[in-house]
This record gives sequence, structure tokens and C-alpha cells, in this order.
Amino acid sequence: MTSPQFILEDALAGLLTPISGLNVYVSNRRGGRFFPYVTIRSTLGGQLIIPTSGVFEIPVELSYADSTSRTTQATFESNYFEIFQALYEEGSTLAARIENETTSLKVYMARITSQTPTIRNDKRAWVRGLSLRVIGTRLFPYIASLDFSDHRNSQYIGAI
Repeated sequence: MTSPQFILEDALAGLLTPISGLNVYVSNRRGGRFFPYVTIRSTLGGQLIIPTSGVFEIPVELSYADSTSRTTQATFESNYFEIFQALYEEGSTLAARIENETTSLKVYMARITSQTPTIRNDKRAWVRGLSLRVIGTRLFPYIASLDFSDHRNSQYIGAI
């Protein structure tokens, strides 16, 4: 049984893999990384709503890096915006795009919370990061996987 944060990392990797020339790594991969690359790291936050609900906040960090000796800053920024565009496209939310990549994760909300531009001089690399906040659940027979949409809740409206 896989934890929601690893399912989420794999789904995000699936969204970024079609970008040509980009190496995509998830957090549990060990060893060296080849430029240009994106590392996806997520952690399982606290449970939301009620204990044992199965709905978790899952913070995610995406880090895009490329060598300063092989690419210009303009090319680096252009490639970064390709990554950004892979996460968002017109007519589809980030939550829906993540759910399309996996069958075992229900995503209630997903959004980018911040961006971090830096230059690492010790490794001579351009690095730019994205922080995401995802609220979701592993599809189990938990309360969280039940459908509580409005059209099904009409039976709960009290008659006065």
C-alpha cells in the first residue's frame, strides 16, 4: 500500500515527463541527477476535518535546476515556464490534472503557494522552486472517499 505523498509525487512526475530534455526525479530516488532536472518532494501533513478521516494536507516542493555553464538565464526561465505550463492549462485545474494521472488519489484542492528563485554558486547551477499545497486522500473505504456533493445531500436537508 503506497502512501498518498508518493502517489502524488508519481502523478506530478507524470505531468512533467512529456517535457523534452527534462529529467524528473521523485524524492525517494538516490544517486546523482543529470541537468536539467526537476526533483519532486512531498511530505504527509496533518489530517484534516476529523481524526481518521483520511484527508491529508500534502505540502510539495518542486525544484528545477540546470547548469549555469550549459544554459543562459533566458533559456532557464523559458524551460521553467514550460514546467509551470505543464501544471496549469486552460480549462483544467491542477487538482483535476493530478487526478487524471492516478486512480488511487482523490484531490480536493491543489494550488501553488510560492516560488523561490536562487542561484547556487557552489555547484554553478540555476535553481528555481515551486511550493504546492495539496489536500487529498488515498482512495480507501474511508469517510473521505464518499461522495458528499450537493445533489446527493438533499436527503440531509431538514423539512420544516
